[in-house]
Amino acid sequence: MNNQPVNIQVSFACQYCDHKIEVDMGARPSAVICCSNCSKSFTIMRPAIAEEILIDWENEALIQKIRAEKSQSSHSSLMNLVIRVIELLTWRDRGNGQVEAIKEMRKWLVEHEEIPSLAELIHLDATQRSGKREWPK
Repeated sequence: MNNQPVNIQVSFACQYCDHKIEVDMGARPSAVICCSNCSKSFTIMRPAIAEEILIDWENEALIQKIRAEKSQSSHSSLMNLVIRVIELLTWRDRGNGQVEAIKEMRKWLVEHEEIPSLAELIHLDATQRSGKREWPK
């Protein structure tokens, strides 16, 4: 199949003065032309270029939709964490609600953090500190 661009000729009426404009695109992907009657300029693109731009816009819209859904999910997860931490901080039975709240927050950070180094530090810190405090049962 021949990959040479097809010569496209475009003809349309100027939207300002209704003067007929004719353009020979040649091999150019886009062209800027000027109406000979009113001197208004127009940019014309080959159909393939316009389709690529449309596809890029559709992809960008999909990416933004995914980000919005992820943000909503993260917001809900964060709200659940806040509620859980409040519940833990108001424990009165064993007296270790603060420790449990910190553990819950660390767990959430590990699960929701996009920076792996922070998750690794939290895991490392948790393993080094385990066993240092013994709470009465």
